[in-house]
Amino acid sequence: MKDHTISMPSEPADVGFVVKMFPRLSETFILNEVLELERRGLRLRIFCLLRPVEQAVHARAKLVRAQVTYLPERLHREPGRVLRGLCTVFRRYPDSTRQTLLHLFARSSGLRDSIKSWKRFCQACCLIDELGPIRHLHAHYAMGPSKVALLVHKITQTTYSITTHAKDLYQFERLGSPLVLERLRLARFIVANCQYSANRLRGSVEGSGRIHTIYNGIDLQTFPRRAKDATEPIILSIGRLVEKKGFGDLIEACRILRERGIRFQCEIGGKGPLLEVLRGLIKQRRLEDHIKLLGALPQQELLSRFYRAMVFVLPCVVAADGDRDLLPNVIKEAMAIGLPVVTTNIAGMDELIEDGVSSILVPANDPAALARSLESILASPALRERLASHSRRMIEERFDMRISFAKLYDLLVESAQAKPVVTRGTERHTSKACAYGRVS
Repeated sequence: MKDHTISMPSEPADVGFVVKMFPRLSETFILNEVLELERRGLRLRIFCLLRPVEQAVHARAKLVRAQVTYLPERLHREPGRVLRGLCTVFRRYPDSTRQTLLHLFARSSGLRDSIKSWKRFCQACCLIDELGPIRHLHAHYAMGPSKVALLVHKITQTTYSITTHAKDLYQFERLGSPLVLERLRLARFIVANCQYSANRLRGSVEGSGRIHTIYNGIDLQTFPRRAKDATEPIILSIGRLVEKKGFGDLIEACRILRERGIRFQCEIGGKGPLLEVLRGLIKQRRLEDHIKLLGALPQQELLSRFYRAMVFVLPCVVAADGDRDLLPNVIKEAMAIGLPVVTTNIAGMDELIEDGVSSILVPANDPAALARSLESILASPALRERLASHSRRMIEERFDMRISFAKLYDLLVESAQAKPVVTRGTERHTSKACAYGRVS
């Protein structure tokens, strides 16, 4: 993978990926997607809105061949680059650039929103200036990355598509936001990472044929099934330390297990804004000898933790702001390893887990039910073996990334190869771009 510097790629890219940050420990699903698309022969270039802030990086990120370009994060630090981008778009696309800029500021609410909109506009201009032969963009999340892709589309008519996730649809009820709906409406196609979200999107966005369910797959070769069961009663949980992961319920469940005299150790890997809150809760419940906070884990260390654990748990909840998890990759990874899983029955989870067969589902926000299921798994080698066998089969059949991302590859190739046409008032756009809207 290229360093954080900007250089000309060794070969032209077919598709530009627009993401918030890359690489990122908590977004292995994007890394998996990039690697599989490249394995299939798609030439990518990755445009990032932010530079990575994490010291730890998944080892597999070094396998990425795509050039990674970091768009200006602070405009005043790259004035020459920003000015060059602005000059390029105003020279090449004067009418659509003015219309887009006026429309953008007309919809901004207050000074802070206007400053943020100006930053996204400048990032879009720099992307256009550095776009090269790329004729289609694919944005992850219907927030910042898709806003930049939308601005590029409005100025140049370059087509774009969006992969949606849980946060950008459900947190703060963004699926009802006119701004988010505009980005979705003008996209060439939309990807949902589960059928539950696809159904919600079809109820909000016209053109349901453009909405595709593509599960985030995992690399089964990276997560082979372990040969033997764990010997120590280790409960493992991995995730960002945020409300929707339900770690507070896990700590309460551990308190219940301790009071029942169950022998166990609980390890929680990840970092996030609730670190001190969770640390305080562990101390308050006097569980320092039973629960260890591991911090962020690169993939190799995560694998070793998977192989040592007796059960994996992620007690997901719907956060107060509406944010939630949808088929977390870390659960798929644990299931692929053959690690018994306990999680909650929030919407969509039944697409990954058959309760009592491939894993165990418990009600959300119910530490007592969580403790009972953990106790039953810790106590029964036969139950662990039965769950492990079915869970591995489920991942092989539905969440192998080579199968999952084949459909996305076809959609992106079709979009990148659409024949360009020339129309009055724009330099270039693809014939199908017009079907999904012009500059408003």
